[in-house]
Amino acid sequence: MSFKDAQLFPLDPHTLDLDAESAELRKRGPLVPIELPGGVAAWVTTDYESARTALSHPQLGKAMTHWRAWMEGEIPKDWPFLGLVRGTGMLHSDGDDHRRIRKLVAPAFTGERIEALQPKIVGVAERLVADLAATGAGEIVDLRERFAYPLPMRVICEYMGVDDNSSARLRQPFDRLLMVSTPEEAVAAEESIQVVLRELIRFKRANPGTDLGTALIQARDNDDRLDEQELVDNLRLVISAGHETTVNLIASTVKALLENPGQLALLRDGTYPWSRAVEEGLRYAGPVRYALMRYAVEDTTIAGVVIPKGDPVVVALAAAGRDPGKCPAGEASMDSFDITRAQSPHLAFGHGAHHCPGTALARAEAEVALSTLFGRFPDLALADTDIAPLQSIALQGIGNLPVHLNGRHGGSPTA
Repeated sequence: MSFKDAQLFPLDPHTLDLDAESAELRKRGPLVPIELPGGVAAWVTTDYESARTALSHPQLGKAMTHWRAWMEGEIPKDWPFLGLVRGTGMLHSDGDDHRRIRKLVAPAFTGERIEALQPKIVGVAERLVADLAATGAGEIVDLRERFAYPLPMRVICEYMGVDDNSSARLRQPFDRLLMVSTPEEAVAAEESIQVVLRELIRFKRANPGTDLGTALIQARDNDDRLDEQELVDNLRLVISAGHETTVNLIASTVKALLENPGQLALLRDGTYPWSRAVEEGLRYAGPVRYALMRYAVEDTTIAGVVIPKGDPVVVALAAAGRDPGKCPAGEASMDSFDITRAQSPHLAFGHGAHHCPGTALARAEAEVALSTLFGRFPDLALADTDIAPLQSIALQGIGNLPVHLNGRHGGSPTA
């Protein structure tokens, strides 16, 4: 089937009910033709199995050179989502190029490395909750802004050797690319990121350290395993992916626990480890809504649907986590947050060759975040203030998390 013959389902970054959107897509089949903002046609997976297949299918490539509409000039050069699908980093490469680049990055995120990083993660979390403890009684705190965002951002920037000034300058353009933006805003954001990262590279060449950023720069300079643009794009990928998704994982999981106090009690009394909350958070409100994009290298069949050569495929990771077909008999609905599940099936970190190399870091940060936060503020409560969902095709999450640290009636934090 060609897109010209199909009724395209429009994906809307402004939708307030992602569950309803996912349910409607599932009704249409396991693989559905859609229209992305800007009038760009693609296929989208709608359940767990079709998503898992697409993520690891050998005939779905990541390089834009496989995208027929792009190669034939049908995609506007100012399409707002180009910043998410274009680049020379490992996320947008295939085969030997992907393996070459991944070999430089993956060793920095092994279990041993992350275990050694654990005290640093704990230190960052403890400093953040200490700052929160100084909040005046009864004051509403935006926990996303003051805790969920800075924790992973500080950790990844220190790990990469990114100074505070560069980190601050990258925040707005990173957010702009991932949220709803005009073509002009998207282009400006992309240009800003490139400027900051190139300045950072020049600085670190003159002032090398022991961080991952320096290691990538030296791999470029000493043995040409990266070209200059690959260096920029991979720094960008690690910094962005190293915080954006974890921010939303932490914020959404805290919200889910506050809305389900019985679940929280099972964690606080030690019945279940905090890791169970992290895995259920990844399933229930995984931080990636739609993963853009893969392209059919040849005519490819997934779940009985033929994807013509050159067509793009979007993977619905959030919908995969809520797939009712993955719910065993007798367990709570997949639309319920339940840490007591025997398993929390999700694809939040991807699958196959492009499985996220930073999974151990994200899980470690989220576990530390939850245990530290609820350990310091046992009476944490949601405030009676609206919580705004992110307006994004790429991400699933919330834009704010207003809370009372010590219950709605104030009081003193636990020392």
